[in-house]
Amino acid sequence: LEELATAPHLPRYHLERDCMPPRKKPPVRTQYFGSLKEQKLDTLRWCLKHGGISVRTEDDSGHTGIQLASAGGFAQALEVLIEHIAKVGERADLEEPDEEGRTPLMMAAYNGKLECVRLLVLKGKVTMDSKCDKGKIARDYAMLRKHEKVVAFLDNPTAPVVEDEEEEDDVEERQKARVFKASQKLATVPQTNKQEEVHKARVEAAEALQAQLAAAPDPVWPEVDMVLKETRRELSLRNKPALPSGKGGPVDPAVWNCVCLNELRLEIAERALTVLPIHVGQLRDLTTLIISNNALSSLPSEIVSLSKLRNLEAASNQLSELPAALASMTQLQVIDVSTNNLKDINPLANLTELVAFKANGNALCELPFQWDQLEHMVTLAVSHNQLVMMPPGIGLLQQLVTLDLSFNQIEQVPIDLGKLSNKKLQSVGLQGNPLADPRIRRFVEQDEPSLVKDLLNHVRKNGYRGHEEDGSRKGGGKKGKKGKKAAKEVEEEEPESSIAELLAAMNQGSDDDE
Repeated sequence: LEELATAPHLPRYHLERDCMPPRKKPPVRTQYFGSLKEQKLDTLRWCLKHGGISVRTEDDSGHTGIQLASAGGFAQALEVLIEHIAKVGERADLEEPDEEGRTPLMMAAYNGKLECVRLLVLKGKVTMDSKCDKGKIARDYAMLRKHEKVVAFLDNPTAPVVEDEEEEDDVEERQKARVFKASQKLATVPQTNKQEEVHKARVEAAEALQAQLAAAPDPVWPEVDMVLKETRRELSLRNKPALPSGKGGPVDPAVWNCVCLNELRLEIAERALTVLPIHVGQLRDLTTLIISNNALSSLPSEIVSLSKLRNLEAASNQLSELPAALASMTQLQVIDVSTNNLKDINPLANLTELVAFKANGNALCELPFQWDQLEHMVTLAVSHNQLVMMPPGIGLLQQLVTLDLSFNQIEQVPIDLGKLSNKKLQSVGLQGNPLADPRIRRFVEQDEPSLVKDLLNHVRKNGYRGHEEDGSRKGGGKKGKKGKKAAKEVEEEEPESSIAELLAAMNQGSDDDE
């Protein structure tokens, strides 16, 4: 019970870990729970939007992100989850109970996390009188730990809130704080100076941003005007009528001065956008750029200036080639260049952080990726192309969920495909190919998700062995050996014991308090 009362702490990193070589990026699920506890909000939003993560995804202890954020007091992360649910979820997601019927509100109330309680009630609109399996409501849990401010709020959520710097600590905790403060006295001055320098840099950056926004030409489109006035982070222009050339069209010139943007969707009506201006390189804070459904024949090399870009979507254009500059954009994670006129994707060959790649409806003859490096690939969709063989090394994609190679010229399905994980892979598209194996043709014709496991089992025994030794684009050696290990690897998760133990102890703790 005392462990629960002290509130959860983030997992502590051992000093020796700092001396180890850099670790490879963990799976998306691990990133999700890690970003939640460390309150890395951009990563958290990306996991929910592009990483295939649901708000009901559970950790190894069976707790959802909402439960962990509420119990741990991760208010900023909880607010992101609430906003996400408001857009694409249901209110019931915020009241998902654990195995004892305790809702996230009860968990936050029991731990005295007032800010989380307020978010759940005022912004999440959760029910305050829901009862757990023992008949307790959130207020009862707050009373057990004598969290008077939480009780007062639950009694009258509309009452004015008096903000205190922090809740009073008990005598023992305050004594520990004084001892710690004394031991750190010598380091206080340089630490304070460092904090002041960071704050000064942020203020200067904010002032520079406002100066850039103020220097923008007068916007024509009202959506652009709102971005400049309110420093908004997202701008979505779908089927937007083009401006006449006399006004700088087809795109409002002020768009390229919206340097505060993180996400930009630009789809001009009647495909009037044929050239993406080089000024797009000024939007250096972009993490998502969607320029699909236009008539672009190329992308400017200035796109390389977007060093924070993770998601690039340029589907349904007229692209005949990709700029060589993309080769240096190693941070890209989602790329969609479907329905274009591409004959090769060589600039993308060395991108290793890809989670999703879509190039349906092009004229590709090969996929020149470094397959042994694509440890996070979840979606690979290259239907309606001219591939004559399945990519060697395909079996190394141990996180793959969706594979679509339909309507190509593939005759043989290599035994390498059988290395994919039965638990991960949910969809395999091979229809429209001149497949030589009659049994595989039957699997493809039935096209049922339940047959994916049977397909993989058949390929493991009867798959084409001509490329078994390739293992990767360059073939053989250590990569092939690594592929054999890949199927046996267990996903490495971040330590989550403190939160898990906290929640597990809640049941016993509430009984003792009675």
